[in-house]
Amino acid sequence: MWLPILMLCSSPYIESCIVITGEQLLPSKEECFQVSRQKAEIALKDPVVYKVKPMCQIIPEVGVKI
Repeated sequence: MWLPILMLCSSPYIESCIVITGEQLLPSKEECFQVSRQKAEIALKDPVVYKVKPMCQIIPEVGVKI
């Protein structure tokens, strides 16, 4: 399962950045990045947002070896 993540920054300084995660795990990496990119495009329309980095993190299922 994959967790969508966005890093939002309001200025060029790292101190202005926050990390936001999605509420739902997604079944594939491709779907996760598609959702992350869509959310990043929406966030960039806000004038307060300086930069957005869409990301995804794999979340291992309990009892499954990677």
